[in-house]
Formats: sequence, structure tokens, C-alpha cells
Amino acid sequence: MTNYVDLPDSSIRNELDADTELRLYAAMRNFWHPVMYAEELGDDPEGVVLLGEELVLARMDGEVRCFRDLCCHRGAALSLGWNEGNQLRCLYHGWTYGVDGVCTSIPARFGTRIPTRARLQAFHTREATGLIWVCLAEQPLFDVPEFAEHDNPEFKVLRGPFYDWRTSAHRRLENFMDFAHFAYVHDGVLGSSDDPEVPEHDVWKATDSELAFHRSVKEPIEGLTGYESDDPLIDVDYTYRLTMPISIHFDRHYLPGEARYVLFLACSPVGPKHVRSFWFLARNYALDTDDQEFLDFERFVQEQDRPVVESQRPEMLPYDLTAELHVRAADKVSVAYRRWLVELTNELNPT
Repeated sequence: MTNYVDLPDSSIRNELDADTELRLYAAMRNFWHPVMYAEELGDDPEGVVLLGEELVLARMDGEVRCFRDLCCHRGAALSLGWNEGNQLRCLYHGWTYGVDGVCTSIPARFGTRIPTRARLQAFHTREATGLIWVCLAEQPLFDVPEFAEHDNPEFKVLRGPFYDWRTSAHRRLENFMDFAHFAYVHDGVLGSSDDPEVPEHDVWKATDSELAFHRSVKEPIEGLTGYESDDPLIDVDYTYRLTMPISIHFDRHYLPGEARYVLFLACSPVGPKHVRSFWFLARNYALDTDDQEFLDFERFVQEQDRPVVESQRPEMLPYDLTAELHVRAADKVSVAYRRWLVELTNELNPT
């Protein structure tokens, strides 16, 4: 009996061109992605980059607006300008734009006649779960991912500093839900090299946009900040909800009892090989413990992962499922994830 997941034989798979991995990346325009922590956008416009697009965010008329960071007059960056009431003013020649992106004034020109082409390209924008989300397509395929603990008074929520990795957003997310690496990359912290086997676990489509999976593990007590026990290994239920394509909600439930530690990660594809990760922690126990201890622990784990993930080649997740080997059980989640990514990509951009 083979240990590998059954996939189509490479001899009969479709011939794919040299840019085929870019299909997964291009399909990302159809989804919501985080571009900034909501608290970090003040009164002045801010420039961000999403999927290679330079964008400007501005609070106008009580809401966050997003436009291409490009004045339609001479192409200057609007993020260098400022807000005037509900107007966004360009630094270069002082043109102003309203909340709909339409030019409202041209200071160097007398009269009120403004060319109909004098308007900015606007994009869907949403402020939710402590983040500003943007979609570059005409209509987002799925809704913004849920993070219920963010507004639950029973939980203490911490916002972690975003971090950038030199890899694709898909590679970063797949690393987050890869069970087999815990025993080696995080030996003595999240797993043990003395017990590396990944047992069978459930993986299922929970909703039209969510992939869910669950497993029970034993975590070393020394790796659990703020949790006390006389046992060296603690029983923990792991429940993951992956909102397609690159956001994930991870709920650790320490047993016995009701203590829960939630990590919410939302990846932003800045470019094909550049990912920015936004993340929050939420816990309902050890509320008097120094918050920095929890943040420092997660940063420690992230830095254990970073050099490994940045070393992966190709940096972009292969579109062809047979391009890499897959081990049964251990890679069950990532295979389900990759298959769904390919299905969505084919639906959005059929060949």
C-alpha cells in the first residue's frame, strides 16, 4: 500500500505553459485581502500595495475609500497628498477628488468644466475585524473572513505587528497549517521529534468558502505561555477554519476546561513572491499575564518558520498537483487546499 496521495499520472496531465503558476496568483484579484490594520489609517491618505497594484487608502465621509494611487492628471502618487473634508487633494497640482473618485476641482483652470475622464479608479473596500480589506475585482467571490473573538468581551485580543516574507501568500498559509513540520521546525515548542507521526484527521468543506480541519494533539507545557499544569504534555484540540484563499482562524482548546487560545492570520499577496501577514491573538485565560509574552512567543515561532519557507522553490505554489510529492495523512490538508485553489482558479479563469 502506497504512502502517497493518489493524484493524476503526470504522463496524462494537461500541458501547462511556463507561466501556469501565475494563474493561482492572478485569481487572487477576485477575493478580499487585508492591506492595513484599521487603527493605523489616520486622517492622512496612506499608500499600500496589493497584487502589484499601488493603491491609496483614505478616510472620507466616515468610510475608508480605496483608489489607484495615481492622479489622472500627471500620474503623481495621491498618497503624497492630504484630505480636505471629504476631498482627496493631490500634492502635485492640487486637483481634488470626491468620495466616488470623480475630480471636483482643478485649481489651475478657471471655470467649473471638468473633463469626464478626470476620475480615479476605485476598488471595493471594507473595514472589519480590525483590518482594512480590499478586492480588486468587480465583485468579490466570497465575504470577508470571520473572526468572532475580535468583538467578544470574553476574550483579550492582541494585534501583532505585520511581517513580510519573501515567498508567495499560498506558501506562507500552507506552512501555517502543515502538521508534519511541528516535530522538527518547532521541536520542543509545538511538537517533538520523538513523536513526528501525523495521525489521521478530519478535513471537510464547512461552507462554500471554508475548509475546516481538526486534530487532537499533545503540546509541551513549556511552550504554552500563561497556562499552568503539572503534566509535561497537555491535551489540546486544534480546530482550523481556512477561509479561501489565504486567511485562517486557528482555535486551540486546552483540555480539560474552557481555556482557548485563538490565532487569526490573514495573508496579503503584495506580489507573486512577497507576502505580508496580518495577525491577531485572542485568549480567554491568563488575562493578567503580560501580553508581550504571548506576542513574543508567536514572533519566535514565526522566525523559526521564515527561513524554511523562504527557502522553498518554487516560491509560488505549484498549480500542477503532481509537481510535488504528497504523503498520505500528513499532507491531507494541503492536498485538499491545493485542489480547491485549482478548482476556484479554473472557474474564475477557465483555459
